[in-house]
Amino acid sequence: MTQKNEYLAYKVLEKKYADRGYDLIDHAIAQGEDVPVRQMCAKVHPVLIERLEATCKTLGISKRRFIESAVATAIHEAEELLAEHFPGDDQ
Repeated sequence: MTQKNEYLAYKVLEKKYADRGYDLIDHAIAQGEDVPVRQMCAKVHPVLIERLEATCKTLGISKRRFIESAVATAIHEAEELLAEHFPGDDQ
């Protein structure tokens, strides 16, 4: 990808995600405000947590934002596969 294309892709993605309110939600949670969120916990390997923290630090995003995006994507993909392999079933 050329430098121009990288920059254009960066700006398009920046615009795409800028208005989703992620930073506002993180800020409100940090301030202890009543935000409609629920805790989601799982015990995972320490190396995975270290990689998550390093990745989030490099990207400059919260772990909450990263995990929420990953889980939402995984659920969407699972729902598509379920619909494909079990058409007509209400999962």
